[in-house]
Amino acid sequence: MFRPLRPALQEKAIREVFEKPDRITSDIKTLREWLEKQPHLQAVNPSDQWLLSFLRGNKFSLEKTKEKLDMYYALKNIVPEIFKYRDPFDPKIQEILKLGPYLPLTSLTSDDGQRFCVTRFGLHDPNKIHIFDILKVIIMIIEILMFEDDNFIISGESLFIDLKDVSLITFSQWTPNVAKKILVCVEKALPVRMKSCHLLNIPPGFDTAFAIFRAFVSEKLKNRVHVYKKNYEEIFNTIPKNILPKELDGETGTLQEIADYWKAKVESYRDWFLNEEECSDESLRPGKPRSSSSIFGVEGSFRQLDVD
Repeated sequence: MFRPLRPALQEKAIREVFEKPDRITSDIKTLREWLEKQPHLQAVNPSDQWLLSFLRGNKFSLEKTKEKLDMYYALKNIVPEIFKYRDPFDPKIQEILKLGPYLPLTSLTSDDGQRFCVTRFGLHDPNKIHIFDILKVIIMIIEILMFEDDNFIISGESLFIDLKDVSLITFSQWTPNVAKKILVCVEKALPVRMKSCHLLNIPPGFDTAFAIFRAFVSEKLKNRVHVYKKNYEEIFNTIPKNILPKELDGETGTLQEIADYWKAKVESYRDWFLNEEECSDESLRPGKPRSSSSIFGVEGSFRQLDVD
């Protein structure tokens, strides 16, 4: 089963992601029948809500939804740095959750508004925690949003990336290989609609990491990225203060309060993360099995990230 939408969000779903409420059940049934016929996906048994999130993230194109589901379960094998060993009570994950490097904010600008999220890469000690560990926790939270947050799926995400105190070591870990893997995960495997990205508190060493990012993304996404080198007061021209935390000169709680909320939320999903090890069996895939080299290729061959 899947939950109903609020009226304003339902109207937006119909208008922007081409949702037809009376066809949802049959579309989910079609996806299940397709999954049952895939020899390499026999271990997979997603919920209706999970499938609906993928449908909405692909504007109800059944073929695109199948492609993204297939890639999601393949990448769970191919990118274990992100999709494996995800016990929320693992000491390293606990340390990351306490820091709160990725925080979906609790307030919306409207019933059908986007979800605003804050990412902070300068909180951890990069000598102890690799950027892949941070990205793993970010994906864990995104998966919870896929289950629970219809605004995130339908209206999309606006992301604030706060680069305060980011070290040169952290920037050095943002290699083309890391960039490829995380961008493929976001574009090809998850129903994420990035509507805007705001980079704050730009430190020395940023230009190289940003150049790597820009090398792999489309012009559409480049146009949605905004860099604030000195201050971010101009953000308030389009985003009201009442939805932002106090640390961003907003009026809604503190980042630590939001971090505490998400730590408890991720912990509450422990059983799901422990059981959600189901993935594709590439040895049974019809045709050529997918591998790291077939998906990520060699340097310079990576197709640009496209966004909705």
